[in-house]
Amino acid sequence: MALSLAVSSLTIPASYSKIYYTEHNWHTDPSGFLETVNSGAYIKVRFNGSSFTLNLDETYSKAASVICWSVDDGPEHNQTLPAVSKDITIASGLKKDVAHSLYLFVRSHVSNDRWYNPDTRIRIMSVTIDDGAALFAPNLAPKRLMVYGDSIGEGIAVNGNLSWQYAHDAHLTWAFSMALGLNAELSLVAFSGQGYTQSGAGRSPQVWSASGLSNESAWNWLSEHYKRTFATCPDYILNGHGTNDFFADPSVVAANSVGWMKDMRNACPKSRIFLTVPFGRYSEAAIVKAFQDYQAESSDPLTYLIQLGEQGSAGLDAESSTMAAFDGCHPYGWKSSQLGALLVGKMVPLLSKGYTGNFLEI
Repeated sequence: MALSLAVSSLTIPASYSKIYYTEHNWHTDPSGFLETVNSGAYIKVRFNGSSFTLNLDETYSKAASVICWSVDDGPEHNQTLPAVSKDITIASGLKKDVAHSLYLFVRSHVSNDRWYNPDTRIRIMSVTIDDGAALFAPNLAPKRLMVYGDSIGEGIAVNGNLSWQYAHDAHLTWAFSMALGLNAELSLVAFSGQGYTQSGAGRSPQVWSASGLSNESAWNWLSEHYKRTFATCPDYILNGHGTNDFFADPSVVAANSVGWMKDMRNACPKSRIFLTVPFGRYSEAAIVKAFQDYQAESSDPLTYLIQLGEQGSAGLDAESSTMAAFDGCHPYGWKSSQLGALLVGKMVPLLSKGYTGNFLEI
């Protein structure tokens, strides 16, 4: 790995092995950069020295996003893109002789054409630390979780009806609550508006199609240009789609859900796969049928259906403001975190050794 030396600093490619990046929502380029189109994507690393700088490319002036970070578990800081510089100062004036920790995540990413247009993605080229300093591998959770979701998974309006820079926060969602409960690092793949039959934000395609092409199927693509690789599979994979398919043909919703389960199982033979009914119970009958059809054909002991019923849907199946959601659909952060806890409560018995209950959890 080549390192470029400046007068008083050391610049290291973003894909350097000591930097952890969530495995299934970043593209790792052979030239050394990291690229994502997803809210909720994050990196972790430890370093010594007094400073740390994040170096983007020209996407700093074209992407619409908020990047947030915490150093040594301190207060959250953030930078909205577009920004005035491609170099973002993460920390300065730190104690040189101790190891520091960095957690940096994409709070929101709303670029309109990010699936097809590389200029509107987030691209981290490198990081810069003090000359003579070093990067160290971070402390990580032992498990890996991957979540496919929509606007509720992406954290749209978790802070209410505000401007996008303040309203949306993937870090306050049920998916991150789940990751904490399962002691796992999370790869979040969520696009507003997306579903089994519906394309999503950033011009992303629907989550699954039989063709598997990058303009028709998002489950196996990071963007139009890069495949999502499953050389290393997550321990747990959860699909929370269905809300945006409410007005679609239920038979197509069910068929595409079955197709996703089959392809996901082929890609990750040993992962635990969870098909969930949306919190507002949209497309519930179609998703339940999909699970039953899949199990009738595949008899897959490592794939499960989760329904939260009224416990999960309260305040999220309305057409106007409720206590749980400003629009009756997108939960506030506190509610979304509770939903994550409910999901963990359903998942843990299924993960317990020797569990012999039914697949269908209601």
